[in-house]
Amino acid sequence: MEADEDRRRVAAHIEWQKQGAWTVLWGAYTRRYWAFARWPLPPGGAVVSAPDPDALYAEMRHTEREHGYLQWRHGNRR
Repeated sequence: MEADEDRRRVAAHIEWQKQGAWTVLWGAYTRRYWAFARWPLPPGGAVVSAPDPDALYAEMRHTEREHGYLQWRHGNRR
């Protein structure tokens, strides 16, 4: 299905933008975007999903704030 291939490309672009901090997939069966956090997290990690890229970005940002992603990524710069 061509629409699925387009969505896979969008998922790959989001993953590229996030510079390896997330693995991002398009779920052809679920019809949702899925993102799996790849920085050090408590057991169980963090997985978010959304029906469209904008909502996925919002879920990812929320998870990044909740789990201290920016502090991990950039360190404590005092």
